[in-house]
Amino acid sequence: MRAPSPHLFARWLPGIGLFLSGMIIGSAVYMSMHQTSFSLLVERNSVLLDENENMRKEIQNLKKFRNSQSVVKKITVRYETVSAAPLDPAIQQELKKQVLAKLEPVYEGHSLSLFTSGEEEDRDSEIRKLQGVVSNQYTVKEHSFKVEATSVAVVQTELIVYIKAVASGAADMFRFR
Repeated sequence: MRAPSPHLFARWLPGIGLFLSGMIIGSAVYMSMHQTSFSLLVERNSVLLDENENMRKEIQNLKKFRNSQSVVKKITVRYETVSAAPLDPAIQQELKKQVLAKLEPVYEGHSLSLFTSGEEEDRDSEIRKLQGVVSNQYTVKEHSFKVEATSVAVVQTELIVYIKAVASGAADMFRFR
């Protein structure tokens, strides 16, 4: 049996190589575009799920405290970005959710007079108590974050708490599992 001559394939070899390299580069570009759009979709989905959950809680609280005028009906946690190292929006959402879960049993349904009336010393002590409840270590995606309450605002029947968070340690950020 006779083997085909390698000179026949020599003409086609650069074309085949160019075609294969084009396939590889094209698939890499497609995968990067797909990954970017999927990441945006996941981020938007988490924001919408959080918003949906907040709306359900708000409706439930409004039904529960329908006849009460001077109680905390809604607690909102807002994140202030730290200019040095901004956190991922998914981590921010999770931190807000964990802080809200700590605040709801303590303040939801309680009188607004804790923050609005009485002596200034009483209001300051209540704000320090709130900061003590919020200020803690929180764990999100195997990373630890130190969260602090920076300010508090009361608008009608809503308690708004502003927080900021920083990673608790550089060694914790580079753990491998």
